[in-house]
Amino acid sequence: MPSLIYTISLNSSIDYTFYLKDIVDEDVNRIDKIRVDPGGKGMNIARMLKNLGEEAVAITFLSKNNGEFYKTLLEKEKINFIPVEIEGNLRNIYNFISEKRVLRFNEKGPKIKKKELKKFWQILMNINFKKEDIVVMSGSIPPGIKNNIYAEIIKKLKKFRIFTVVDADGIVLKESIKEKPFIIKPNLKELERAFNYKIDNFDKLKQVCNFLVNTGISLILITNGKNGSILFTKKEIIYSKSPEVNFKSSIGCGDAFLAGFLYMFKRKKDNKTALKFASAVGAAKAEEEGTKMPEKSRIKKLFNLVKLYENPKDFKPFFNEIS
Repeated sequence: MPSLIYTISLNSSIDYTFYLKDIVDEDVNRIDKIRVDPGGKGMNIARMLKNLGEEAVAITFLSKNNGEFYKTLLEKEKINFIPVEIEGNLRNIYNFISEKRVLRFNEKGPKIKKKELKKFWQILMNINFKKEDIVVMSGSIPPGIKNNIYAEIIKKLKKFRIFTVVDADGIVLKESIKEKPFIIKPNLKELERAFNYKIDNFDKLKQVCNFLVNTGISLILITNGKNGSILFTKKEIIYSKSPEVNFKSSIGCGDAFLAGFLYMFKRKKDNKTALKFASAVGAAKAEEEGTKMPEKSRIKKLFNLVKLYENPKDFKPFFNEIS
């Protein structure tokens, strides 16, 4: 049987995106349009893989209350998922988008009880993982779960000889690194928070990435919005610059990027091809509203517009401040 991609979404959400002509302070803001999507970084990755034709399996907490609505959203998009039932409500995320401003409000998420976490471990460890399956851990950690949860998952799954991938922020990323996931994909700010270190040029980034690969991490992907992405291994350093697109939403672009990379990685494509494809997927996502994932046809058109650079002298645009 071919390998599978599993995503772990511990803090899934129902994403509400409200579109307005303008956002004004201390006055009535009138909403023109609303869209609702199943959210959570791990779920976004599964949704993007689905659009690419890859049948990923999403492992997610699912509440007895608003979980039914979340389940309906997943079934509408035909997402394969393994639910872990919990009592608390899934969190809501509210995004308010106008031409000039974006406001984002994220709830913390439900407090996960010990018995619910135990159920998660039982379900995870009873999955019949095969060699070269891919398990992606991404996003925030809900209350009731320790920040080293991804590190614990990596540790317990090592016996299966699978590829582990982490996309996390700050302390969660820092803890995960200790167990040497195969791939990490932070954005530049998340990497800075993990190390409490300002990374504003290539020499500083190289210093951090050299440390990471020397600890046993095989591949590092760092994104920085419209400034592009950098791939770092012991043998390769590649900067990818995405094309200009008709921008609508940055929400989920990093998730789409990672999905694109893993899609090619699973097919054993070289890192240049995988990075170029990932960049095209991320750019295509930026053209979509809310967390709607792009179609493969649009990604193919953008693929040839992505530019790759291997000379560090050409990496400077990656570190430009994003306004």
